[in-house]
Amino acid sequence: MKKTITFLLLSAIFACCTPMDQMEPLGYKVLHYESADFSSLTKFEPMLEDYGGILFFVDKKLTFSVAAIEYTTIDPFGHEIQASGLVYHPINRKSKGVIDMLPFARLEKNAPTEDIYVQEGLPALVGYTVIIPDLLGFGVSKGVKPPFLMADNTGRVAYDMRRAAAQYLWDRFGYRLPSETTIAGYSLGGSAALATQKYYETKHSNSVKIKEVYAGGGAYDLPTAFAAFAGTGFSDFAAIPHAIFTYDHYYDLHTDFSKVFIIDPPLNSDSWYKGYYSSDKIEKLGTSIGGYMHEDFFKPFEQQNEEFKKLHPFLVLNSVSEGWKPKAPIYLFHSSKDTFVPHECAEAALKKLRKAGGDIVLFSYPGDHGTVGVTFLLRLLLHLS
Repeated sequence: MKKTITFLLLSAIFACCTPMDQMEPLGYKVLHYESADFSSLTKFEPMLEDYGGILFFVDKKLTFSVAAIEYTTIDPFGHEIQASGLVYHPINRKSKGVIDMLPFARLEKNAPTEDIYVQEGLPALVGYTVIIPDLLGFGVSKGVKPPFLMADNTGRVAYDMRRAAAQYLWDRFGYRLPSETTIAGYSLGGSAALATQKYYETKHSNSVKIKEVYAGGGAYDLPTAFAAFAGTGFSDFAAIPHAIFTYDHYYDLHTDFSKVFIIDPPLNSDSWYKGYYSSDKIEKLGTSIGGYMHEDFFKPFEQQNEEFKKLHPFLVLNSVSEGWKPKAPIYLFHSSKDTFVPHECAEAALKKLRKAGGDIVLFSYPGDHGTVGVTFLLRLLLHLS
């Protein structure tokens, strides 16, 4: 009897002195640390013009910390790789909860850990612990091709960031990361949010309990996105080549780019594109998809050449709109006139995930992709506060 009581006591003590529930900790290295308060809002100044409404929600007496950390994760080839991310945490207040915030698409390879004060961190101003992975190809891993729209790897990198953040928060603040979290993200972060939800719920449901998911402007269904772009022939953000180059690289497809892209601009040259976004390259591509995509891209799938048909299974594989049943409720936000990511992506996710038994709602708004992004964050902050 005494042995049993001793065992139970030791188990209770151990449970209270570990950084998280049911999740193996992961080592980390602090790259940068600083504390901030209401006066530090000037550091968010470039965003306040768009997110001025946030001042209504901010706890003016709050002091919070922000740290950039480095950790080890796995790339799409299955190899260990160093990655990085940000952790915001309140100092003089009890944390209201945890947000796994996935990063928005970035040009010029700029990472959250390089900017430190980023729009994804705004929930910290209302008292939340916010975990933001850079994702691969950014931050300390900027030397590799970003695994753009690769769902499973996105989830893995986010999960390992959460593990490292948990150990950091325990070591620095004695804060035991709760298993419950809210996942959020917009644009690239929108599809990444659902990818992370899928990864957590299908592979780590014992260690992470998702309260809800807020996702906006994401390419959740890639075949639908490609078909919608082919139908309009227009895109304000040339993401299609980026996805094609990514899948060719990581799935070793040996794509004949002369049957996917037209020659001018020379998109058949991987050395020109290099797998990275930059504003000058997007400007060179322009908004007319017919200016860089092969004519077969615009044909019905059955009539497309073998290179597009070879690509198709990987578009399906990395679509987060099917192949699973979401457990946590999902709130989607999308511009009805989105010229970056077609609204049809949100419609497809709504239809398919509801059919699978998911609790999912879609909010459609007028305005462009960026305008609805502001609405998304303000709605999220209103809900959190």
